[in-house]
Amino acid sequence: MNGRPSRRSLLYLRACGLLVPRYRRREWVEEWIGELEALSDARARGRKDTYPGTLGFLAGALPHALWTRREEWTMDGLMQDVRYGLRMIRRGPGFSLVAILTLALGIGANGAIFSLVNGVLLRPPPGVADPGRMVQIARSYDEAPRWDNWSWPAFKLIQSESDAMAGVEGFSGGSFLLGRGQDTELVPGEYVSGGYFRLLGVNPAVGRLLDPGDEVSPGGHPVVVLSHGLWQRRYGRDPEVVGQVLHVGGEPYEIVGVAPEEFVGVDAMGTPPELWVSAMQRQGSRGGSVLDRWGSSWFYVFGKLAPGVSLPEAEASMDRVTAGLRSAWEENRDIRALLAPGLGLTPEERAEGRRIFLLLGGIALMVLLLTCANVGNLFLARAATRETEMGIRQALGAGKTRLVRQLVTESVAMALAAALITVPLLSGAGTTLKALFPFSLAVPLAPDLRVYLFLVGVALLAGVLFGTAPALALARRDVAHTLREGASTGGRSRTRLRDTLVVGQLAISLGLVSGAALLGRSVLNASRADPGFDPDGVLVGFINLAASGRYEGQSLVDYQRRLVSALERIPGVETAALAGQAPILGGHARSTVAAADRPDDPRARFEAEYTVVTPGYFDALDVPLLQGRTLRPPEEEPERVVVVNETLARMFWPGQEAVGQELIGGEDRFRVVGVVGDVQMRSLRSPANPGVYYPFHQEEEPYVSIHLRTRGPAPSVISAMKAAVASVDPEVPVTGITDLRSGLSRSLSETRTFGIVVAVFAGLALALSVVGLYGLIAYGVSQRVREMGIRMALGAPGRQLVRLVLARGLVLSGFGLVLGLGVALAVGWALKGALFGVGAANPSALAGSAVLLLGSGLLAAWIPARRASRVDAAVSLRE
Repeated sequence: MNGRPSRRSLLYLRACGLLVPRYRRREWVEEWIGELEALSDARARGRKDTYPGTLGFLAGALPHALWTRREEWTMDGLMQDVRYGLRMIRRGPGFSLVAILTLALGIGANGAIFSLVNGVLLRPPPGVADPGRMVQIARSYDEAPRWDNWSWPAFKLIQSESDAMAGVEGFSGGSFLLGRGQDTELVPGEYVSGGYFRLLGVNPAVGRLLDPGDEVSPGGHPVVVLSHGLWQRRYGRDPEVVGQVLHVGGEPYEIVGVAPEEFVGVDAMGTPPELWVSAMQRQGSRGGSVLDRWGSSWFYVFGKLAPGVSLPEAEASMDRVTAGLRSAWEENRDIRALLAPGLGLTPEERAEGRRIFLLLGGIALMVLLLTCANVGNLFLARAATRETEMGIRQALGAGKTRLVRQLVTESVAMALAAALITVPLLSGAGTTLKALFPFSLAVPLAPDLRVYLFLVGVALLAGVLFGTAPALALARRDVAHTLREGASTGGRSRTRLRDTLVVGQLAISLGLVSGAALLGRSVLNASRADPGFDPDGVLVGFINLAASGRYEGQSLVDYQRRLVSALERIPGVETAALAGQAPILGGHARSTVAAADRPDDPRARFEAEYTVVTPGYFDALDVPLLQGRTLRPPEEEPERVVVVNETLARMFWPGQEAVGQELIGGEDRFRVVGVVGDVQMRSLRSPANPGVYYPFHQEEEPYVSIHLRTRGPAPSVISAMKAAVASVDPEVPVTGITDLRSGLSRSLSETRTFGIVVAVFAGLALALSVVGLYGLIAYGVSQRVREMGIRMALGAPGRQLVRLVLARGLVLSGFGLVLGLGVALAVGWALKGALFGVGAANPSALAGSAVLLLGSGLLAAWIPARRASRVDAAVSLRE
């Protein structure tokens, strides 16, 4: 009785045979089948001691097949492929240079975006020891969850109650007035708790840093630590700076040390601090009450997990902290302490950063795909010249897998060379990347090992993407046909692949061009939007009187009156006014107000925009008065009054006259004397918030924005504004001077950033697509010279040949447009958060982009079409 192997066993062996090099495959498969038949026959004859068994033999076939390829996958074999690939790159320097530079565009774009992601989201704040154990501790609420800061008493309670932490510290940003007289400058800095530097593990560059011993008493220990940049700029890196006196806010502070150069604080957003003082010195900014008021929240708190404590355990311990906060102050009844891992960004900022980076990364990935498609087409065009070479190598025994590996090695080598080109560009691109990002960044963006590894990964991916298809196309050619016919003019499958790549390029180009059109339309719409005031001819500047430490109460009111008087005397100024915030530009604040007749009605209670203004503010901005009157000078306004905006009046007193009604703000009552139109205080994208305007002499406001309505040239008025401010107090500078129209335009920085990036990438994509289409059509014409000559010899006019070539370009462009509509809709949907006054599927943007792409495609096809129409029939037939 003869045993025969099962059909499944034979199929399995033949499948394993596919892994064996082609020139040895038949021999090995026949040997395996013979051995399997012998084993099956022996077992059928009752020989149970046969070794190995049938299953054991089949299981060993797979590793045996892999073993046959050991020579091809050795390091020597790989190095041989690399050396041969480099020789091929040197043999065609022009082709290689074009391919490498094209790839560098796509790889560099992705590297730049990842540098932003790495610096902002992935890399911890520089100079911090053991950042993986750091956590943020934030204030939130049961009913309205959000990520907020703390009061000083709350921070002290958290510090004492957090037994899951090795330490709890905090900080708060601020502006500090340095120097005296003409040497005055306003710099960013931070108020920090005593153990701030110790918990972060920061060591001084010079002297010492602040420690718990500096928390002596409110305002009682004026010492300061300088940033490395301020030390270099103001003191020329003087090592004897420790012990010198620096005037901060008009008060003498002793310099005790200099922070290390790499340390820029723990907040990734904003401007890096240039100095640090004890939080106990915050007393001097507004009367000293912030250090003992539970309701004044200004301090950001973070901690470090205790050894052996996990994040979930620390989060559970926050329940006890929450209970302590609620029992310490009655207004904390719905408060809650939350944790988030890491430093640098709050969860909301991190989520917003991820959204922006995903969008920018998606655009950069589309550009990478475009460049890969373009270079892939170049490789396909060159493939025809290498068919004979591949055929000879196959005839000498090279397997198709080895040929594919060789060709992919060449493409990967080019991609790595392209990545190498981008390295020095990324190293110096930190400043440009920060300017490109729509928010201020404190962290450095210099590339590190993670960025370089990312570049290598993108290069490998790109090399495989554009190298695999041409390699497979060459490897599929029949060796006998290739050696008999020589290099072909290109098979139908290869032509279809090149057509597909060009259509894909056109589709991606349409998506990017449409996205750029949407963003451009958004910027135009924003410039025409009604913000509720007239920004033309209005100059705005900012003054921080809190930094001086000299103005509060009546002295603050007197300073503001003298400043308005000096500003009104400037030639060309029609109206001058001061306010606690400038629309869109900054200084925003909110305060809870309620209708006095319904204090417990939630519909008549709201956290409204809080603005302290001088008389003339509404005239300076040309805000329309709808009811009643505006605010008057102090001597004409003895009672506590307010002006409200239209939204608040409609919310609190629907269908009633708002003038004459009373508001409760804090512990005071105010009579409403006027209603003005809504002003977009924070954003042009959302409806105006309810707002309340208080007289400057009744509400203490040391953060001042100047508003000047002018009719003269801006440069002369700006100089006069600075002189007027200096005439009132030469040690209080005015900063951030800008015209309000430009400020409104800058408020759409995110839209503008995306617009610039998408427009640049869209232009690049369109150029690559048009060049790709031109190359495809031109190559096709060059391969059809003989056909063109025959047509002309038979009497076909030149215009018929032009139409023939143009029809091919039109068909490819049409397919690209159809496919590109879906890409354009996807891009529009991704950009919808940055759009203003335009939908994600705007027909005019889609139509305009389609016309531009179709016109560019026809132009790319027309050039080779004209060349085809001028072919000499006799010459083409002879060739």
